[in-house]
Amino acid sequence: MIVPLPSSSRDVGLAPESTPNGEPVTIKYRGKQYSGFSSDAVVTIPGTGITDINLPVIAVEKQSPDLVGISPNLDGVFGFAYSSLSKHHPPATAMDTLYNDGVIPNNEVSLQLCPYDMTSDSFINIGNTEIAAKCETDGRSIAWVESPTTDRHTVNIKSILINGEPVELPAEFQKKVEHGHTLYSVIQTCFIHMYFPRVVVKALVDAILDSDAITVKKTVFSNKLNKKEVKRIFWEYHAMSESGFNIDWGKLPSFTIVMHAQTPVTDDNSNSVVKITLGPRDYIQKIDYTRLVFAVTTGSNDKAVLGIPFMTHLAVTFDLQNKRIGLGPGCGCETMTDGYPIISNGDQVLWPLSQLPEQPSTSGSDRTSSLRRSLSRLGNTFRGSIRRSSKRLKFNYKKLDG
Repeated sequence: MIVPLPSSSRDVGLAPESTPNGEPVTIKYRGKQYSGFSSDAVVTIPGTGITDINLPVIAVEKQSPDLVGISPNLDGVFGFAYSSLSKHHPPATAMDTLYNDGVIPNNEVSLQLCPYDMTSDSFINIGNTEIAAKCETDGRSIAWVESPTTDRHTVNIKSILINGEPVELPAEFQKKVEHGHTLYSVIQTCFIHMYFPRVVVKALVDAILDSDAITVKKTVFSNKLNKKEVKRIFWEYHAMSESGFNIDWGKLPSFTIVMHAQTPVTDDNSNSVVKITLGPRDYIQKIDYTRLVFAVTTGSNDKAVLGIPFMTHLAVTFDLQNKRIGLGPGCGCETMTDGYPIISNGDQVLWPLSQLPEQPSTSGSDRTSSLRRSLSRLGNTFRGSIRRSSKRLKFNYKKLDG
């Protein structure tokens, strides 16, 4: 957990007396490096059962309104990685402390990150205690994938398919080793794009262009995308004005990520993979009322990074105790019309189905204090690192009218 030092003055330097029990630390956050102090603090997250709890924190001077996300509307950053990444002395995380002290019954965080027009439905559920039936399921994750390392929230991707056809991944994909650990792919709740090796991005772009699903309005010449428009939209990530383009969503390709399940793959276990098939509204997303952006970009050949667009229609549970990640139906599942996302295993589709066996609700509504919080109502409180503020959604995209 990152918090500001008690002094909010920009010209007051860091000093040991500001945090008498702290130890100097250096942290990296959002591509920058900051100095601070490792300490403990009494923390309250309004609206949850976390009230006056002593938690490990990293205190950093509030040098500017945007420092580590600490602004007038944001008092701290609540992260939920593993303790191996902790800069606290000794290594400790807020989640481990809450779990070990019995504040939460599960060392789990579930979250729902919603697309632009549904951001009010986003939430973080610390402890995964409030679970209610949803979209023909009991509200729990219906598939679990292996998280092979205990640092970041890693996933082991077996293959990537476009319209059901596999993409040949680079030879070095998920093979690189650093500090004795394989660099697996990760789920990243702060990234606004999904990152894949260039060969994957190119294959998806080619499939989109081959579908002829995106055409230009108001032109006396060909309504097909020209080379300049293709470059801007898919490789330079200019925003598309909906008034400038026609999009036949039903013609656009599907994009499937096949991951190793919680039970490792064996020859005798055909259910040992989990497939998440995303639709076009997952990889082409709204950023405001009139504009869309291609949400897949080129990253390293070593791994993939599944950013926010991966989960805008999925509910994701991070189980730190059992080192696994759960997936289930998320935002908009009640009114979905395009059939995506699809969650399946090696044998069958798990969701969506027209009917699933009736299962009792495990709602935690009778609990005296809920640890589930809407991300749109947190106000001036500690917020998860997954917070999707309106500020974060206002990217500096250039408008492309076609």
